[in-house]
Amino acid sequence: EKKGFIERIDNPTTSTEHAHYIPHHSVKKDSATTPIRIVYDCSCRRSQDTPSLNDCLRKEPPILNDISTLLMRFRENRYAVVTDIEKAFLQITLDEKDRDMTRFFWLKDSTDPTSELITYRFKAILFGATCSPFILNATLLKHLREQSSHTSETLIDGLYVDNIIAGFDNTQLNY
Repeated sequence: EKKGFIERIDNPTTSTEHAHYIPHHSVKKDSATTPIRIVYDCSCRRSQDTPSLNDCLRKEPPILNDISTLLMRFRENRYAVVTDIEKAFLQITLDEKDRDMTRFFWLKDSTDPTSELITYRFKAILFGATCSPFILNATLLKHLREQSSHTSETLIDGLYVDNIIAGFDNTQLNY
């Protein structure tokens, strides 16, 4: 909530009649930066007869460059650039009218399983939704294409989901 990716719903019963609640669970990792990761199950159904959130979303393939070509091209230049867009999905704002479809419950006190449930919803696209990779790639391509420079073209050619693998022959980039 502090980072602006989610928002609390103070009165969830009056917010909307059209809402979807996404189940989630934690996954522990041996990582210093993210020891616990929350996984949202957008494919979960309330019953066999009801669709999941992913069933209701458009399934477009992500716009991906060929990874083999990226890795081969990476070796051709004097200077290499590899970068990852931090929390890439969460950087793209979800339209206000769609946010109630991304609700989830959270314990007020995570150390007490009997504590009150709080309702939140996402303000950004989330990892686990079938449309998120396509939306991310389409958004990145739109912004990079608006720049119309050699550097932006190199970044487009090196884009793979939320990573960029590129190379340059000199350190003077043309922004």
